[in-house]
Amino acid sequence: MLISSVVASIAGLLYAGRLQTGRYEWGAGDELSAIAAVILGGTSLFGGRGRIIGTFFGALLVGLINNGLILAGLPVSQQQIVRGLIIILAVALAKKK
Repeated sequence: MLISSVVASIAGLLYAGRLQTGRYEWGAGDELSAIAAVILGGTSLFGGRGRIIGTFFGALLVGLINNGLILAGLPVSQQQIVRGLIIILAVALAKKK
């Protein structure tokens, strides 16, 4: 719990530094990106173990996808649909252990 709270506070500092201000609603909806990163990193939703390096590469991939969707000019609602489809596809292709 301590490590989780420290990492969350660092993420908040990075958000505030990037946007040069802070608001309580910024970051809402990032849960979907975090779940997508973990799933794409190889962690199964059906139980088992995941690896930190896999989650790291999953986070890089999700960041790349998010930036691509923004550069493509898609509205936020369509970006969330694409992220959701990626999660569904990753879960469907994941093998059960």
